[in-house]
Amino acid sequence: MDHQSIDAGNIAERYVTGRLPPEEAAGFEEHYLDCPSCIARVEAAQRLQRGLRRLAEEAAVRAPGDSRSVRWSRSPRLALAAAALVAVALVPAWLELREIQSLRSDLARTRAEKGSVDRLNGELQQTRRDLAAEAEKREALAREMQTERQPQTDLPILPLTPVRGGAPVRTLELPAKPGWVALWIEPGDTDYPAYRATLSKDGGGVVFKASGLALNDLGALLITVHSTSLSPGVYRVEVEGLPRSGGPVSVGRFPLRIE
Repeated sequence: MDHQSIDAGNIAERYVTGRLPPEEAAGFEEHYLDCPSCIARVEAAQRLQRGLRRLAEEAAVRAPGDSRSVRWSRSPRLALAAAALVAVALVPAWLELREIQSLRSDLARTRAEKGSVDRLNGELQQTRRDLAAEAEKREALAREMQTERQPQTDLPILPLTPVRGGAPVRTLELPAKPGWVALWIEPGDTDYPAYRATLSKDGGGVVFKASGLALNDLGALLITVHSTSLSPGVYRVEVEGLPRSGGPVSVGRFPLRIE
């Protein structure tokens, strides 16, 4: 038993008034007999109790029919005795009120702590769900990367060649599964150190753009685009030559349709 619990529970006052359970009273006796401050507190409570009882006894011995009852009723000692009786009656009630207030404080503190625990548990559960979702995304990305590393067979290739009177509209059918598609572009009788190719969708903006492209041994540009960046519609590829000096030179425009 420590001083904090003694002060919070009014142990000394309840011990003096006989309101402590036997086990709790025995525990307090083991403590306060070796504690000067608790001994002083018990003695003060005992003096107060004796004084209140003495005043009450002096008031009780006076008979109501005594000829001195008028003077007695007006005596300051009678008023003090009456106050003492009221005080003796109110001590237990005061102690009970203190206990109720302490219990209410403990209950409010417990509820606040429970609310904090519930909030922390909720945040922990949300964090676990976020981590699980992130792990699932990473696994999906790893599977996708593994698939991308494997050689793709039956790569769809769409040849785009210039012809007089304008290039014909070629059609590319997207594969059933996401994958790469290739555009084989023959810019014609041109010879630039590098080329730039821009793939645009009508009304949809630029889909792909690459600079520094070079012709292969067959005089063509091979451009690969992932099918997930394409959707059905009409597109065009604009090829520009990049001379060593000066600005880009338009080489050709190639329309195509994606289905």
